[in-house]
Amino acid sequence: MSFIDKQGIRAPMIHEKVAYWAAQTPDAVAVRNVYETLTYSQLDRESSALAAYLRAQGIQAGDLVGIFFQPSVSTLVCIIGILKCGAAYVPLDIANPASRLMLMIQQLANLKLIFATAQTAEILKEVPLAVAEIESLRRQLAQAPMAEAFVSPARENDLCYTVFTSGTTGIPKAVAITHRSWANLINWHVNEYGLDQEANGILVSAFGFDISQRSLVTPLYCGAAISLTSSSVFDGYEIVDLIERHRIRSIHLAPSSLYLIIQAGQAGDRLGTLRHLFIGGEALATARVMDWARKKGSACNLIHQYGVAECTDVATSYTMSDYQTYLAEGIPMGNPVGNCRVDILDDEDRPVAVGDIGQIVISGMGVGRGYLNNPSLQAERFRHVSIDDVVRLVYFTGDYARRVSDDKSICLGRRDNQIKIRGMLVNLSEIENGVRNALPAIEDAIVLNTQALPDQEPELTAFVTT
Repeated sequence: MSFIDKQGIRAPMIHEKVAYWAAQTPDAVAVRNVYETLTYSQLDRESSALAAYLRAQGIQAGDLVGIFFQPSVSTLVCIIGILKCGAAYVPLDIANPASRLMLMIQQLANLKLIFATAQTAEILKEVPLAVAEIESLRRQLAQAPMAEAFVSPARENDLCYTVFTSGTTGIPKAVAITHRSWANLINWHVNEYGLDQEANGILVSAFGFDISQRSLVTPLYCGAAISLTSSSVFDGYEIVDLIERHRIRSIHLAPSSLYLIIQAGQAGDRLGTLRHLFIGGEALATARVMDWARKKGSACNLIHQYGVAECTDVATSYTMSDYQTYLAEGIPMGNPVGNCRVDILDDEDRPVAVGDIGQIVISGMGVGRGYLNNPSLQAERFRHVSIDDVVRLVYFTGDYARRVSDDKSICLGRRDNQIKIRGMLVNLSEIENGVRNALPAIEDAIVLNTQALPDQEPELTAFVTT
């Protein structure tokens, strides 16, 4: 199977890789939970039937289809089927309150259909959209005569998925990603870290998060299996049991999940199959993972990643090794992922000098389509800027970093995490690193400006865990 466009060879789209593995290893496990397992041939066949059903409902490129139920085997059938039909999927987390769910749906002008279960369909009674009950639909499609092989109309510049990210106004923002950007990231992950058919994964984050999207599809891209938990809440002990039983090798996860998995899996060294932990989404407290990483986790690569939902979730990647240094200095951002570029610019959109702080901006293939139905924010954050005498479409992240050297930068977080003390602009994240380093008994620290009166000197308070 070749993947060629007008520019030459391109990265295969997610559903194309599922079809590839269905031809190469039809009986290999693609997705499983405690209730059900699908092989690659079964996943390919079911998702093709679902894609044909969606096309018959008039769903086409540019349309959105929601998925609103607890992640299950049906989730992967929906994701691959929606992508095959040329539409984009929207993960709608069932943990959202009804009011927030409505705020999200109201932003999606092209949302044509929502897949739900019998239970979650009840929540959508007041939503003026078509709702399809997925389990009965799967049974119905399985009983239908075998149709001709479905030919996907999806193109690389079509939308692939839409996720929501929090906004400062309290209204969630809809972020759209194309097949081209998404395939570029997943293809890079697989090639960069040598992920193969043994790189089984497991979903540990909430379905609505951007990190969960790559967690679900990366194993399918390399012919491995994705495992799903049965619990609707995070259960570290269930996850550790599945890691051991299903020989999980790669996980995409946030630090808060990692801490609990390490804690649950230390007894008996039940995490011995792990080889790649892709960590992102929030700041990692090095002190909470370094003992495990240097002893029992020595066979596992801890890969610290920086990115934003607007730019396909990952922009830079760094394999950790020098843990003691990170306690004092923070974890370097690492190198940009394939076909992406990351710069640190000052307020005049010029690259900052070594030692200075600037805003992290992202350009290249990772930049997504942008915000749906939010033209003012789109114009503010997605702008054309001249860098190295080349005009580039750049996403302004709102995150700031210190350029330590020509090839090393440390992410400091948002600008609103900066305060001025005695004329010095200081980022609270740097002080947090200092507290962790100065007091060995502390696992993590959050530092806040607790100034009581406007005319007082700023007073900082550190909240710590020991």
